[in-house]
Amino acid sequence: MISGHFIPSSAGKVLLTLTGTLPAKQAILCLPPLFEEMNLARAVMAKQAQYFAAQGLPVCLLDYSGTGDSEGEIDQVSTDIWLQDIIAAGQWLLAQGVEQVSLWGVRFGALMQLHFQQPLHQALPVKNQLLWKPVTGGKLLASQFLRLKQANSMMQGNAEKVNWRQRIKEGETVEVAGYPLNETLLASIEQLKAETDAQSPVTWLELGTDKLTPVIARLTAEWPEESLPIQAVPCPAFWQIPETFDVPSLYPMSLKGVQG
Repeated sequence: MISGHFIPSSAGKVLLTLTGTLPAKQAILCLPPLFEEMNLARAVMAKQAQYFAAQGLPVCLLDYSGTGDSEGEIDQVSTDIWLQDIIAAGQWLLAQGVEQVSLWGVRFGALMQLHFQQPLHQALPVKNQLLWKPVTGGKLLASQFLRLKQANSMMQGNAEKVNWRQRIKEGETVEVAGYPLNETLLASIEQLKAETDAQSPVTWLELGTDKLTPVIARLTAEWPEESLPIQAVPCPAFWQIPETFDVPSLYPMSLKGVQG
């Protein structure tokens, strides 16, 4: 069963998409990727949610304020507002009778999850955490946005290299792949870090590769070994590649991460 629910948050009402039925002792709260990655990953995330629900684990997916069908404008939000959206979604689950919450972060959502460990665990009874291919830092993500803007500008015949970051810092709102970015949002994204002080058990699935990159290996080496099962998972990069709708081998691996 799939149902939609609008709940109040700090910047207006946000949409929650519930797969499965409540009440349940444990539910999964999905923190989605951002912008175009969300559009591309949506089908595989939906299949995973259906798989979880079939095992008795309902899944709640939120649209951050200013994105998807939630209220608000993208140029009026920040990662702090999105944190409040996540907490509001988790507290809504508790109000429906859920006792334990598993956090499932995908790409940008996984970075949010790692950065905001303390407030999330203070606000919610987090049982465990699942990470799908986390973005490893907000500055890296912001740079990717700006490189995309530069590439699109050059494709439109503008050969001059522009310091888009400086223009945003000076107050300009810059459109990247159809999404307006301003200083408030971009600066808040840049501050995000993949913190290594996890406050509940974490399973990290490094998707789209058969081995860990040196960057990921260095980052995960900072974690106590017993607290971070990490696995390289060769599969299509569905958050980047159009027309990827199903990755069946991924679903049972993910189930192990939230059963804990």
